[in-house]
Amino acid sequence: MGFKFEPSCGYERLHDWVFEGQTASAWVTRGGKDSCWDNFLLQHPLGQFQQSTIWARLKELDGWKLVRVVLTLSDQIVGGFQILHRFRWWGGIGYISRGPVAPVQYPELVNFTAELVRKICENERLLALVVQPPDCCPLMAASLARRGFIPGMSLGVYRATLIFDLRAGFAPVYLRMARQTRRKIRQAVSRGIRIREGGRQDLEVFFDLMLSTCRRQRVEPNPPDVRHLFALWDAARPLECIRLFLAEYQGKPVCGITCIPFGKTFTLWKRGWDGTEAKRHPNDLITSEVLKIAAREGYDFCDYSEFDEQMALAVEEGEPLTAGQACSRHGFIAHFGGKPRFLAQVLLYLPNPYLRSVTFTLYRWMTVLRSGLRL
Repeated sequence: MGFKFEPSCGYERLHDWVFEGQTASAWVTRGGKDSCWDNFLLQHPLGQFQQSTIWARLKELDGWKLVRVVLTLSDQIVGGFQILHRFRWWGGIGYISRGPVAPVQYPELVNFTAELVRKICENERLLALVVQPPDCCPLMAASLARRGFIPGMSLGVYRATLIFDLRAGFAPVYLRMARQTRRKIRQAVSRGIRIREGGRQDLEVFFDLMLSTCRRQRVEPNPPDVRHLFALWDAARPLECIRLFLAEYQGKPVCGITCIPFGKTFTLWKRGWDGTEAKRHPNDLITSEVLKIAAREGYDFCDYSEFDEQMALAVEEGEPLTAGQACSRHGFIAHFGGKPRFLAQVLLYLPNPYLRSVTFTLYRWMTVLRSGLRL
């Protein structure tokens, strides 16, 4: 699967590689906007918004710069990756989120892509590179691991999410919800909660709702300020890759969800609730309505974007949640009947061979220690 490559946006030819009588070319740029790359991701089954120029433009506000590598075959984009990086006094750190997007139908090109990741990391003189490959792409993770990328590092990255399969429509999704959740949805409607789609003018209202949630949960808001929401909206809206929904009671917004529809997946990105009208169940209704809208508009999946790994294991094995888990924000969404998906293992690459050797040795000992403790 490819997409016509137009070498604009400051692309320069980086490397050519011949295999099976064909020539694959790698191109590199530091340009922010690139509709070709975004359109390729939108139609590729492994393409996710974290690799898009939309995401890069958002991260620019936090000082992240980008370098993007595109892999072409017969003038068609067949893969690539985007590294976001920034430097501190002690060195540079980079990360690839949900990438590289590799042409898995060509194992040789998967290996070529892995080599390019290592080459760019060294060319950019990064001290370390963190990689979380795309969902459902074990081939890429295995190729990177064979090239000195250290597996098993959590580094604060979520290892699981919750997926709702919408391919058969909303009705089966509704039936999989807990009986109590369906009852709350009906009560929300009868008790006056109404759902509407918001626009750019509602972002400040939504951010205030998100701040309320963060204060109750005693966590720092992410994104940290409303500027980030405006930046994401302005970058994503031309591609129709951002939506905002609000639940209101008597015309007052009480909770909301910002979503990122990308390709065939509708991601529930950020939520906010002011803590009021709990007996009217606005969170249950808005979640149900967003799932219904995504199914009606033809998306294959709805992604909760993050889910507790231990709870994912419990749900996967059909075990009941503990009282603490059931009352958590992850427990709330678990009642909607989604299926856990375990994300690709996070990998760490250290170009310095001494640091890489020491870190890998420490990782092996930690793995052995954890195994011993489990025994």
